[in-house]
Amino acid sequence: MNPLFQPRPFTAEERSSAYRTIAEQIKPNRDYYVLVIGAIALALGALFLNSTATLIGAMVVAPLAYPILGLGLGATARNGKLFMHALLLLLVSLAAAIVLAYIGTLAFGYLRVDANTIAFIAHPVLDFVVALIAGAIAAYGLVRPKVGGAMTGIGIAVSLMPPLVATGAYVADSLYPAAGDAFLIFLMNVLGIFLGSALVFILLKIRA
Repeated sequence: MNPLFQPRPFTAEERSSAYRTIAEQIKPNRDYYVLVIGAIALALGALFLNSTATLIGAMVVAPLAYPILGLGLGATARNGKLFMHALLLLLVSLAAAIVLAYIGTLAFGYLRVDANTIAFIAHPVLDFVVALIAGAIAAYGLVRPKVGGAMTGIGIAVSLMPPLVATGAYVADSLYPAAGDAFLIFLMNVLGIFLGSALVFILLKIRA
């Protein structure tokens, strides 16, 4: 037995379990929306307080990674129903984050600790590469239960909810270039996670 590497084949049950996990996590139930609304509130609070710690909390709580993984799995498994289900949930979450952040900023923006919020500056290539790696690790973690906790790390490594909330807040402040930058970060992260996860799903032959 090689002490440095011990091969462990992927089982049919692990593949099936990964599929079931994603299908379960993208159900638009109360639990999902509680997490989404909580993450929006945390992200907006982080912007108002200029608090990186609170921002990280919003990144960990937000369940947005699962709809994106659902897109990757739906595309690779050629499951149109799963793909459209994940896409609709992602779009609803996106709209909720921007609209609620816009309203929250108009209503409570005066409570900010100072005039400068946490900056969201887009670096499209780097944002995409980091998200690509994160998406691949997240997909692998779904297949291997022992590394399934990687989803928390993905939430921290790739910012999904904060840039959406920042987009709404910047629009409310009429800071349209900054809003565009924040939204571009979100788009690059979505694209990276989608392609990274899709690649792993193809390599591991994940199906329904």
